[in-house]
Amino acid sequence: MIKKIFISSITALVLIGCIENTHNFKVRFNDIQGLRKNDQVYFDKTAVGKVTNIEYTDNGSYLVSVAVEDQFSSLPKDTSTFYIDSNPDTESQKTLRIIQIRDGGNKIEKRAIVDGQSKYAAIYGQIANKFRQNIHAMEFEINEFLNGFQNLSESEQIIQIERQLDKILAEIDHLSVEMRHKFKTEVLPKINEQIEKLRRQLEVLGKEEELKYVDQKIESIYAEL
Repeated sequence: MIKKIFISSITALVLIGCIENTHNFKVRFNDIQGLRKNDQVYFDKTAVGKVTNIEYTDNGSYLVSVAVEDQFSSLPKDTSTFYIDSNPDTESQKTLRIIQIRDGGNKIEKRAIVDGQSKYAAIYGQIANKFRQNIHAMEFEINEFLNGFQNLSESEQIIQIERQLDKILAEIDHLSVEMRHKFKTEVLPKINEQIEKLRRQLEVLGKEEELKYVDQKIESIYAEL
């Protein structure tokens, strides 16, 4: 009897130790898509923990309990995105995947409940964020370009403007409505201002026709916006 109690005590301590060595919280989903207890939890492409329980709630949603190993506990944040995906190692199983689309955020508190998304909503968020970063990078590049614009010859200004406009045309289809508005109201006016300054210089030289292709590209951009 004493031996059994001793073994039970050790088992309990081991289980407590396992619990204490994980960072536990819950993710709320409307559909668990075949996710089961003991399925793995991934942060990007790294296995960081597992699903410990799934409960159905009165309001029709599911609460998925996850245990993230302590060494990875700082990875999931309150700004992370959570979705259910297929397991990359076993097609018959699912996985709860965590990705970090936005920078910043705080470590998820133990026993907190966070909201999950569908896989397609998560992927769309990734794509939208990528384009958001691209437009910020493009805006920075254009501002840098315009700052040194007057140091170039007229012919070099035309070449550089056409290159920038080609980049804009290549990206424009991927911009959201909000990004298009920002581009139309904040970025393009700066470019147009420089084009008009250059046009006045070329008119003095009788070379305003050299802006023909620039004007065509500007018209194409506004038509797309």
